[in-house]
Amino acid sequence: MTYFHFLTKKAYKGKLSWIAICISLLVVFICLGFNIKNQHADTLKGMAESQISMDTKQMRIYQKHNRGVAPEVKSDLIVNKRILKAIHNKQWRRAYRTQIAVNSQILKSEKQVSGSDPEMTNSLKSESNLYRALSRLNIPQQSEESPATGISFLLYVEQWIAPVLIVLTIVFICSQLYTKRFIGRLDKDSLLPITSTANVSCNIMTGWFISLALLLIILGLGFLAASIISGIGDTRYPFELFSKQLSYKIYIPQSQIILPTIVLRILSSFFVVTFIFFFAVLTKKTLTTLFFNMLLLIGTNLLTPFVEPISRIAQYLPTSYFNGVNILSNRMAHDASNYQINYNHGIEVLIIWTALFGIASYILQNIRQHQNY
Repeated sequence: MTYFHFLTKKAYKGKLSWIAICISLLVVFICLGFNIKNQHADTLKGMAESQISMDTKQMRIYQKHNRGVAPEVKSDLIVNKRILKAIHNKQWRRAYRTQIAVNSQILKSEKQVSGSDPEMTNSLKSESNLYRALSRLNIPQQSEESPATGISFLLYVEQWIAPVLIVLTIVFICSQLYTKRFIGRLDKDSLLPITSTANVSCNIMTGWFISLALLLIILGLGFLAASIISGIGDTRYPFELFSKQLSYKIYIPQSQIILPTIVLRILSSFFVVTFIFFFAVLTKKTLTTLFFNMLLLIGTNLLTPFVEPISRIAQYLPTSYFNGVNILSNRMAHDASNYQINYNHGIEVLIIWTALFGIASYILQNIRQHQNY
């Protein structure tokens, strides 16, 4: 049995590893269930139904008090009924154009009022851009907050779940795997008849193999479940893009971000594995390795958009690129006010930091192996 197969078998037989994977899958499937339940919540259909219900209640209140119904309420009710009828008849383009016309009228009114709300203006412009993109495709709208089709749910998982969940799962499994070799200060694996170079290479490559398997299991099964239940979805479906020049969102086909997102996920997983191995060899303790990696990897990633000292240098930090969707959509750059955070820079940074920690691991393992002798 080769050393690589030995390490893979050790990870495969670990009960805690499978528990971590099952918990990750459970989280993904629970999120899918909520998304399916709320898939119309923030769509044009959902908003039209909600507004019709509100307008109907207002009309009843007016009639109860023997007062005339406000013309704005009547007009709003008619428009929303028209939109809902078009959606029920699958006349998507007509529904979108009706709402675009409504938004344009509101924006026109806003311009005539002094002290108009810029957030509301940007929100309406973003919404109109989405409806224009959907109108060109003439396809039904999906919920941005709760997508349920295969491709859109995959990107949803990549954006909101994977940056923490997958990294956490890799940290847990690899911390266990890499620290089992130590008994006190003795490194059992350094006593094997292999060079320190082969030792480090096999450990890191095993971790890479495990991380790829995790991605395939968690993302693959999530995509498969969503596709079976709600369909694969349309690769042309519009996805939000933040622009440095514009204060509102524009939209691009989601096909443009799928492959780059997966590339960033793979490279970031390789970096995480290499980083964990370095700390495992450095500390030799499971809990210490687990704690430091959770703090440095997940903590830094979550704080980047909100802590100014970190956001200023975020383009140089590998943790900034754990969320491929936010990188490709410029959301991370927008939130951190640092547009040097981009896909090309992410590729370079992840490869460089992975190589640096790989070299540091080789040096540290070589020193430790000589100490054992």
